[in-house]
Amino acid sequence: MLPATLVVLGAVLGFVAGQIKDYFDSRRVKKSFLKAIRIEVSTLRKHLEGTLRDVTEVLDDFRQKGVRKALHLSPKFQTGVYSSQLARLRDVSDSLILDIIRFYDQLSNLEIVKAHVSARSFELSALTGSYEGLEKENPIASDYMSSLEEVNKRINQLIPAADTLISKLPQ
Repeated sequence: MLPATLVVLGAVLGFVAGQIKDYFDSRRVKKSFLKAIRIEVSTLRKHLEGTLRDVTEVLDDFRQKGVRKALHLSPKFQTGVYSSQLARLRDVSDSLILDIIRFYDQLSNLEIVKAHVSARSFELSALTGSYEGLEKENPIASDYMSSLEEVNKRINQLIPAADTLISKLPQ
């Protein structure tokens, strides 16, 4: 009877110790994740500012001078920390983690629009000065400009969201 009791007691103690270790490990992983995300979002914010500057310049040149510039945007942002570490979190129901997920979701939607802008930009660059090229240019240019305006709008929404998120994240 005594050996069975000791085995059960050992199993219970082992289970409790494992649960406590898992709890502290998950807290450590979450804290590390949040610190790394702060650095990544800060870098993303700088990239957003640079992209916004380029898009604004192209839009201003078109509006003020009527000059169309082809802007080739990089289609993807560097989101390695988020992509590789989110799955390691034990619980994503925390409001800060949900804010991070929403931010990256909006960033992903921006990447889709940026890819469309780049595709239209390459199409415009490929057109020649022939009549057929000019005939095709107007709808493509119109779509290109409206897509640039959409990128501009989305970035203007993402930069304040990034600032808010950075202020919530630990250093």
